[in-house]
Amino acid sequence: MDRLIWTAWRAFWVGLGASAVLIAQTLLAPPPAASTVPDPRVEEPAPRVEEPAAKSAAPILSRNPFDSSRGKLVARVRSTS
Repeated sequence: MDRLIWTAWRAFWVGLGASAVLIAQTLLAPPPAASTVPDPRVEEPAPRVEEPAAKSAAPILSRNPFDSSRGKLVARVRSTS
């Protein structure tokens, strides 16, 4: 029982020390960079419009699901019950 109490007491101080380290890192960290607000005097170029590609006979699920250049890949799954 004494060993259990000693272990709990030790864990308390380790946790308290870890909390102190996290708080100190938060306080000593440099402030976040100021948000960049676009200058209203600078005109941005118009977005480039891509021509739609020819329709493919391949199903939509044949695309790479991790390719973020085409947007999210969403598939509907029917239940078999």
